[in-house]
Amino acid sequence: MKKILSLAFPLIISQLIAMALVLTDVWMMSRISVTAIAAGGLGASVYFFIFIIASSTVGCVANLIAIAYGQRVARPEYGNQQIRYAIKGAVLLSAIMSVLLLALFHFAPMALIKANQPQDVVTLAMVYVDALKWAIFPSLILLVLRGLTSALGHVRSVMIMSVITVIINIPISYVLAFPLGLELMGLGAGTALSAMLVAIGYGIWVFKREEFAPFAPWLNVDEYSLSLTKPLLAMGLPIAVAALLEHGLIYGGTLMAGTISIAALALHQILLQCLSLTWNINFGLSQAAAILIGRDFGADNHQEMKKTSWNSFVLVTIISVILAAGFILKPELVAQFFGIDDPHLVTMLSGVIWVVALGFIVDAWQLLAINLLRGMKIVIAPTFVTLIGYWLFGLPSAWWLMNRFELGGIWAGIGIGLGVTGVLLLVQLLHALNRHQGKNQTLTEHGDLARVS
Repeated sequence: MKKILSLAFPLIISQLIAMALVLTDVWMMSRISVTAIAAGGLGASVYFFIFIIASSTVGCVANLIAIAYGQRVARPEYGNQQIRYAIKGAVLLSAIMSVLLLALFHFAPMALIKANQPQDVVTLAMVYVDALKWAIFPSLILLVLRGLTSALGHVRSVMIMSVITVIINIPISYVLAFPLGLELMGLGAGTALSAMLVAIGYGIWVFKREEFAPFAPWLNVDEYSLSLTKPLLAMGLPIAVAALLEHGLIYGGTLMAGTISIAALALHQILLQCLSLTWNINFGLSQAAAILIGRDFGADNHQEMKKTSWNSFVLVTIISVILAAGFILKPELVAQFFGIDDPHLVTMLSGVIWVVALGFIVDAWQLLAINLLRGMKIVIAPTFVTLIGYWLFGLPSAWWLMNRFELGGIWAGIGIGLGVTGVLLLVQLLHALNRHQGKNQTLTEHGDLARVS
């Protein structure tokens, strides 16, 4: 467990810092109005739903680099070449997808209106989105840089980079939103500007270091080719589909909440931040475990793969249970943090938050399992599992329960979807580990026979 925690701790901290950035935006939105929280949350949902297509595809560069890192043990030159190819392919894909996805934001208002969202909330949400969308390309470049540094074990720099992002973003966003009077537009523009500044600064720092310098994307320009994007697309597109299915469940709940009332939609955004807290902690841990799995997969070390899987499962379960208990026992702290003083909203929050908290545990399971499977380059089968869990169980349950329990029913349905997905993915993970063990045993037996002959 020590190996996982040493790699995971800086990643968890960086995830929490990134979440703190989102929370400060939500806090600033709450100082504008309740409608601003609802609109900002809706706008953020639109942005991340579109961004997830690119980030899931480009983000798998970390898995490819981790596997190449494991291959360097036996074949150093080949492993380094695969790392260079992964970096160049990810940079090229980031540029292409940024251009293509920017066009999708044009259709967002029409989609929201058809989803029965209030017209005034949609108008305000798009003011936020139109400024925030320019963060796509620098954010993707940061994913590439983070994938390189974390896969090679330099996770502390990821944490420092996250701290600097917050230090830059908060004052810029505040000045643009309040003293300059841009409000939601200022918050979106502040995030985009901060992402650009940090991407430039972190990129300069990374490629000035001796260990990373050979992988700089401006070296060996003749290696650039569209074919470099194929491994990323082959692995990343199923991941993107799975992520869209998951976000379809979460944001489907957002659209459902918007049909209840503006107050329910605003409260839903706050509950999403609660779920996001445990998600970010478990994502940092899952990412660290996936990096270790990827290295051992590249080096054909089955015993370490099995050990990492079990230890990481125990860790995410314990952490999620502790956090769930804290939210169930102290819901008033959440209300105080977000400045909720309306007695009706406080009552609604107390009645729903325990349902959300129970979802923390199964969400951790599905997040860990799918990341470990990605570390072994298994991406297609988990995508079908997410389709079953999120869309055949989660969304119908949320829709049916909403008619009876309103916001609480929506979150109960989300929990059902996460639970079914988590259990199915864990079963799939066990099957994959056993299959890999059998393959290694067969290769070992063949090797022994060859030596005897």
